[in-house]
Amino acid sequence: MTNKKTVHRLSTVDNAISLLTLFLKYNAVGLMDIERELGISKTAAFRLAATLTDRGFLVKNAKSKQYYPGPILFQLVQKFQVNDIAAVAQPFIQELAQLTNETIYLSIRTGNKYIFLTGIDSTHPVKVSSPFGDEIDLFVGAAGKLHMAFMSPVDLDTYYKRIDINPSQHSFFADQAKLRSELASIRESGYCTSLGEAYPDSGAIVAPIWGFAQEPIAGLGLLLPMSRLQMDQVDDLIALVKEYARKISIEYKKKQEATTL
Repeated sequence: MTNKKTVHRLSTVDNAISLLTLFLKYNAVGLMDIERELGISKTAAFRLAATLTDRGFLVKNAKSKQYYPGPILFQLVQKFQVNDIAAVAQPFIQELAQLTNETIYLSIRTGNKYIFLTGIDSTHPVKVSSPFGDEIDLFVGAAGKLHMAFMSPVDLDTYYKRIDINPSQHSFFADQAKLRSELASIRESGYCTSLGEAYPDSGAIVAPIWGFAQEPIAGLGLLLPMSRLQMDQVDDLIALVKEYARKISIEYKKKQEATTL
């Protein structure tokens, strides 16, 4: 059954979530970091940090003026740690990374963007990598296309209205009819590839990880340079990524079910 509920995003809540995800990149953040990363004014950054500190989501070091994750965040993590997709996926990510010796990342959607939550970089001198915690537009890369493919039709329409795509840089994504056709193909096949689309020498294969929701809980991706990819390897790599995404999905659902008993 398709979920046609429209998501109405509140900018203040959206900024608060973006601020908290900065701790995937940094151990601590200052007001200038918040202002720069979120693209908001210094006054807005101060009010946002002060509110989250007052509610226990942040703590402020009086000497350094830096903000750190607060006690409420740790309590939430502790309560739901058993269902932490990153923790569940980690041993499977390690195994897949050893099998392929390529970069393996776990991505999650955050509104109109996605982030790489955790993963392992290839040991090859030449590799594809991306900073954890950076918010990336959904129209960039295989992981973004995968998450877009499972958005509800209404949310996808809303997304199209809100984004500003430069056709010269992302001509494929500017062609909505072509993109919708590929998104349908991704849903049917259960995986997504991007072979030199986002970046000329960057390839990726991504498959969905499922919980009990109508959208994937995360995406499991293999990233590698196109210069190292042999086309006769593609089918085998797709099968591997899909199989490990399936294994993670099974394990994640087991843990979710165990906590509800």
